[in-house]
Amino acid sequence: MTVPARQNLYRKYRPKKFSELAGQEHISKTIQSAIATGRVSHAYMFSGPRGTGKTSSARLLAKILNCQNLQKDKNGLPDCCCVCDNCRRIEEMNFMDIVEIDAASNNGVEDIRQMREKVKYKPAEGKYKIYIIDEVHMLSGSAFNAFLKTLEEPPESVIFVLATTDPQKVPATIISRCQCFDFHSVSRKTIQTRLEEIVALEHEAGQFPDFEPEALSMIAECADGGFRDALSILDQISSSSISEKITLEQVLEMTRRLSYSTLKNIAASVFEHDLAALVTVLNELYVKGYEPLTIARDLLEYLRRCMLLKIDSNANQILDLPTEQINEITSQIKDINVRYLIGSVTRVERILMTLRNSLQARILLESELIKLGLGDEIFASEALEKRIELLEQKLAGLKRISMGNQVAGRTASARPIEPTTVSAPVRRPVPVAPLPKPSGYSNAPVSTSTTRSLNDDLSKLRSCVEKSSKIISSFMETANLKKTSDGVITLTLAPNFAYEKLKEDKSIDIILKAAKEIWPDTVKIVVSRIGTENSIADNRKNPVSQTPVQRVDMREEIARIDEMSKQKVKEKQEVSDALDVFGGDIISID
Repeated sequence: MTVPARQNLYRKYRPKKFSELAGQEHISKTIQSAIATGRVSHAYMFSGPRGTGKTSSARLLAKILNCQNLQKDKNGLPDCCCVCDNCRRIEEMNFMDIVEIDAASNNGVEDIRQMREKVKYKPAEGKYKIYIIDEVHMLSGSAFNAFLKTLEEPPESVIFVLATTDPQKVPATIISRCQCFDFHSVSRKTIQTRLEEIVALEHEAGQFPDFEPEALSMIAECADGGFRDALSILDQISSSSISEKITLEQVLEMTRRLSYSTLKNIAASVFEHDLAALVTVLNELYVKGYEPLTIARDLLEYLRRCMLLKIDSNANQILDLPTEQINEITSQIKDINVRYLIGSVTRVERILMTLRNSLQARILLESELIKLGLGDEIFASEALEKRIELLEQKLAGLKRISMGNQVAGRTASARPIEPTTVSAPVRRPVPVAPLPKPSGYSNAPVSTSTTRSLNDDLSKLRSCVEKSSKIISSFMETANLKKTSDGVITLTLAPNFAYEKLKEDKSIDIILKAAKEIWPDTVKIVVSRIGTENSIADNRKNPVSQTPVQRVDMREEIARIDEMSKQKVKEKQEVSDALDVFGGDIISID
C-alpha cells in the first residue's frame, strides 16, 4: 500500500495573499499601493535573509497582477481573490505565464540568451508574463551583461522579479534598473504567533501533537528570523515525536540548544568565580553530547542579553524575552560591572572564532571560560599586555627613527657599516645643539659674523644631506665647512670615526649631490683632517686654530656619541613612560 506524500508545512502555509505576508508589511503595502495607482515597475529586486518571504512575495505579485477579480483588504488596498481561475492555477504552479529560473544552476550566458528569445512572446493566459529569477547574484558576469539591455527595456507585458540573499554581488547597473525591496528578519514574537496558529490548525485536523508555548518560543529562537526555518523545525519535531504534547526539553534535545536554566548556571559560575562549579556544568554538557561550539554560541547570546539589560533596563523591547527571565537576569547582574560584561562578550566571541579551527576544542573552551571566571584579574592582565604591546611598537618606531643619529655598540675593530639611504619627507631643518668637541680640538677665535655664516652653511648642507641619509648628516655634526670661489667645499674634522666614514666615496657623492642643490656651482667635496697640511693652509685663509691636536681615542669617541644617542631617546615621552612603568635603563640601541 502506497502512503500518500505529505506536503511540507512551509509549502502548505505559504501566504496566499499580501494580507497574510507576516513581518514584511512595509513591502506588501508598497506593492499594493502601486497596483492601486497603476504604477507597476518593469523590474523588482527582493533581497534579504533566507526564509523571509522573497519568493512568496514574487508569486503574490504575479498573482495580484493576473487576478481576474481583485478584492480589498481591511486597509482598502487591492489584494488577490484566491478564487478565480488564474489565482488557483498560480497556487497550483501550472500557470504558463509565470517562469521561475534558478540562477544557481542556470547562470550561464546561454541561459540568459534563451530567456531573451522567449521574452518577446506575449502572455498566453494572463495579463502579464512574470519572470522570477531566484538567487540572481549567482549569474556570471557575461550573463549579467547579456541580461542588462533586456532588463532595462523589456516588452510592456513582461515584469522581472529578482530575488537574492546577497545583493552586494549584484552589479550596480542591474540594481539601478530595479525597484529594490529589503526583506527584514522576522521578530521571534511574530514567528511564535504564526507557529501557534499553524499548530492549532494542524492539531484540529488530527494526528498533530500539541506544543507548549515555551517549546514554540525556542523553535522561533532557533529560526533566527526566518519563517521557513521555523516551519521546517516544527515539521521535523512533530514528525519524529509520538507524544501528544511536545515539551521544551524535547525541542532542546532535537535542536541541540542549551536551556535557559543551563546558561544561567554557567553564567552564575563565571560571575561568582566558582571555577569548580563551572567545570562540573561543562562536563555534564559534554556527557550529554553537546559540542563546545554549541555551548559557546548559546553562552554568547546569553551574555549579550546580560550586557544589554545592564546598559538599559528597558532593553526587553529588543530581546523580546519572558518577564520572568528578564527579572532573573537583572537580579543576577545587579552587582556585575558593565565593563566586565562587555569584556566577557568580547572574549566568548573570540573563543567562538577560534573553536572552529581548534584541534582540542573542549580543552580550549574550558581554559578560556576558566580565565573568564577569574574575574577582573584576567582583564587587568590583558590591559597590561595591550599596554606593553603598544609601548613595544612605539619603541620599535623610535629605533627606526633614531638609527640616523647613533653609532652604537661599535668598536674600532668592528665591521664597518655601509651608510644606507633613507628617504624622508622634506621638512624644515631643526636646530641641533652641537656635540661637545673632543679633547684637543679647539678653534681659534673668529669673528661672530663669519662663524654664524659658516654654521648656517653647514646647517643647510646637513639638512639637505638628511633627505638622502640621516647617518651621513649626523657624521657631519662636528665638521667645519669652508667654501671657495672655485666651487670646492672642504669639510674639516678631527681624526675620528665620523671622519673615516665621511671620506668614503659613497658619502662624498651624497654630500656633493646635496651641495649642488644649494650651491649649483659646487664641483668638488674635500674631507680633510685637522693637522694635515691642507687643513693648515686652509686655516690661514679661514682663521681656524692651528693649535696641534692630540689624537683622540676612537673608543672614547664612540662611547660619547652612544651616550648622547641614549639621552635623546630617553627624552621621548613614550620611552620615559615605559621606563617609569617597568624601570631599568637603555642598554644599547641597534
